[in-house]
Amino acid sequence: MRVFHWTLRALLSHWRRHPVQFFSVLTGLWLATALLTGVQALNSQARESYQRASQLIGGEPQTSIEALDGKPFSQQRFIELRRDGWPVSPVVQGRITLKGLEDQRLQLMGIEPVTLPTGSSVAGRKLGSSEIGDFLTPPGATWIAPQTLQALNLKEGQQPETENGMRLPPLHATVDMAPGVLLTDIGFAQPLLGNRDQVSRLLLPKDFTEQLPTEAGRQLVIKRGGEENSLERLTESFHLNLNALGTLSFIVGLFIVHAAIGLALEQRRGLLRNLRACGVDARLLIVALAVELGTLALLGGVLGVISGYLLASL
Repeated sequence: MRVFHWTLRALLSHWRRHPVQFFSVLTGLWLATALLTGVQALNSQARESYQRASQLIGGEPQTSIEALDGKPFSQQRFIELRRDGWPVSPVVQGRITLKGLEDQRLQLMGIEPVTLPTGSSVAGRKLGSSEIGDFLTPPGATWIAPQTLQALNLKEGQQPETENGMRLPPLHATVDMAPGVLLTDIGFAQPLLGNRDQVSRLLLPKDFTEQLPTEAGRQLVIKRGGEENSLERLTESFHLNLNALGTLSFIVGLFIVHAAIGLALEQRRGLLRNLRACGVDARLLIVALAVELGTLALLGGVLGVISGYLLASL
């Protein structure tokens, strides 16, 4: 054991004499692991955010009615379809900017909780009568993800002002809300978005099979939930590029480490011969080199994982 101890000390003395090589190895492992871990964490967070945003209402992809051009359309269509017995529920959606937080782009969604399809959940839970009352009666309520509330440096109950001078209903932190999304009653959301008497889409039960009336069919289209996942298609190339970037960075880091380790071994050939001449067994020498390399890899890996998650959380 003493032989192993002194052998390891002799090998490690090289890094003390060549600190630049030591930092090359450590930095290569550190950055390679940090970038790979950070990219994986970002991808995971992004996919979770997409899933929460796409399943904010209903807990699964919903069947909806939208305009052919994708723009908001008259609320009168909702009234006409309700009169014809269609179980539609209006949704308005758009971007808003809060005063003093112009660098933060937020998505505001307005719903009508009373007419939501039967069995629908909102942000992962069923709406009770008290929550529906909070949504409908002044001053209303705005649901927001806790992390978004913290990022905006706001508190529950506050009514932040938008850039057009209007105030949101009081903020209420809700765990399963998608980050960057605000949810309130459609009656409060329409004026805030400047879309009075307009809706973005109409929700339908996912098993609803009727066809639109002829007049409405000229302007609107039914999009079935689960027919296609356009969001996943649009973002898949983005995630693929991120994964490729992370993997490439990891490989480049390993090349840096490989070059530094190769140079260190070449410079220590005389030391290795002296150790063998002093009676150090070849197996013991290999074990000592493996322990040295494993320690460097562990140190660089731990620092890289920590840095990667810190990078992803920014």
